[in-house]
Parts: sequence; C-alpha cells; structure tokens
Amino acid sequence: MIKTNRTLADILIIDDDNTVVMALNKALNKIGRIRFASDAKQAFLMIEERHPDLILLDVELPDIGGLEVCSILKSAPDTESIPILFITSHTEVGFEEKVFDVGAADYIVKPLKPRVVAARVQTHLDYSLAIRLLEKQAHTDSMTGLANRRTFDERLIVELERARREQEPLTVAILDIDEFKKYNDHFGHIEGDDCIKNIALALANSLKRSTDLAARYGGEEFAFILPNTDVEGARILLSGLLKSIEQLNLTHAPEAKYDVVTISVGYSTVIPEQKYANDLDDWAVVKAADHALYESKQNGRNQLSYAPLGSI
Repeated sequence: MIKTNRTLADILIIDDDNTVVMALNKALNKIGRIRFASDAKQAFLMIEERHPDLILLDVELPDIGGLEVCSILKSAPDTESIPILFITSHTEVGFEEKVFDVGAADYIVKPLKPRVVAARVQTHLDYSLAIRLLEKQAHTDSMTGLANRRTFDERLIVELERARREQEPLTVAILDIDEFKKYNDHFGHIEGDDCIKNIALALANSLKRSTDLAARYGGEEFAFILPNTDVEGARILLSGLLKSIEQLNLTHAPEAKYDVVTISVGYSTVIPEQKYANDLDDWAVVKAADHALYESKQNGRNQLSYAPLGSI
C-alpha cells in the first residue's frame, strides 16, 4: 500500500555508499520522505533533530559499526521503538542472530531488489504504526481523549523520581464535578457523558505546558500532574480553572446547589528539599490531594483546597 503525500513516513538511510543510497531513494520515494546520513555521527544529529519513522542502516559505516549504532538507539527510551532494518551483503552463519540480538526489526541483503525493499519497508512501517495506535489506545480514556488512570499512575512515578532528582516541586490535583449524580439523574446518561466531555476539554485547554498531564481519574473525577509547579503556581492555575468551568455555563440539575456545573479541587505539592519528602510513599501526594478535595466538598463545593504532605 502506497501512502498519500500527507501521510508519507520519515525514512532515514544511514549508508556511505552513494550507489546504495540512490537505489534506496528510487525504491522508497513514493513511500516516504527520505533523509540521508553518511556516517553514525551525522545520523545521531539528524535523529535528535527529528525522529524518523524507520531507519535503513548499513552494517559497515566509516566511524561506528552499524550493529553498535543499532544497539545505542535501542537502549535509549526515546528511540527504542523506531524500527531499524539493516542493509548488508553479509550472509555468513551467525550474522542473522547478531542483527536481532541488537534489536533490529529485519535486514535486507544486497544486491537490492527495489520491490522487495519497498515491500519490507512498508510492512514494518504499517506494523510500527499499528503498535503505536494500540499503545495510545491503552493509555487514553476513550470518552474524553485525556490520559487514563493507567497513564496517570505510570507518569506519577516518573515525575516523582524526576522531582527528587532535580530538586523541583511537583503538584498533584484531584478534581471532581460537583453533584454529578443529580445531573445524571435529571438529564440522563447521554447528557451526562457530554458534560464530562465538555469539562475534560476545558481541563485539557487549561494546561499550556507539554509536561503537564490531565487525566480522567475515574467516573466524573479527574487529576492533574504538574511538574516543577509550586504551591502558589498551582493555586493560580487551579483558581483560574474553577472560574473557567463555571463560565462554561452548563446548566445544572434544579436540585443542585449551583445553577451551573462546577468542580471542586484538592491539591498537594511535593517539595523535595523538605526532609520528609523522600520518606513518604509515592502515593502520599495523591492521598493528600484527595483529602483536600474532600475538604472542598465539605466546605460547600466549587472551591479549591490545599493539603500539605504529612498533614493527614
């Protein structure tokens, strides 16, 4: 299957043989946008600039061997998923094992046959895309498009480790749609789902940094992970969010306290330089944020509460 121009893959060829490069370019120019690197040093710079969708790699390069290049890329979290196909004239016993031992997806033997090259490359591009889509689905809430609970749990561990390592604050917030059961009972579950979607979109739009995470925590409950965000920074962001949700003017059930749909928010902040921070378990900040959310509910809803770590 040949892709349209709008979905052409980014293919990086790493080879110092111009004849091979020209042959590969001719075979693949309808499948992808082709980039070339003549040695490993140049290739690493190009990969850092923009990650390719697939790499065709010569076994023998002028600076670093192709097997080592593959091993380096496969050991790095941000490049390990890029499929790598070796271009080689090696057919000796044991070579196949070496290729797969370093993490390559496949290899193509010289002399190159254009139709074989194109078919192999397209197969691995399609497979890689399917894996990425499945991975995305596994980490995304299907109703709202936000990250799901699994993603929140995984990301929290990573961000806590980073916060402690870099001695930066980390804030976690738990958010809940106020009196959502009354909304559902009055308007019905279809309207209730639409309400959740509208709130989720507003939450997503409130986060401006790519490092911030908005997740659907469960039901009508949501959660934020805000790296390098202190108590005051989080207060400003979350206070603004309370107003933004209220200004959506989503009519609430007649029995609800407020005429429009509102949220309650609780948050807590890990401050690594405080002595107790490293002694608490990873979920202490979530428990504190959840306790703060309970306070917001008890104090009348549509408000923000903070619970310091170690206070519960």
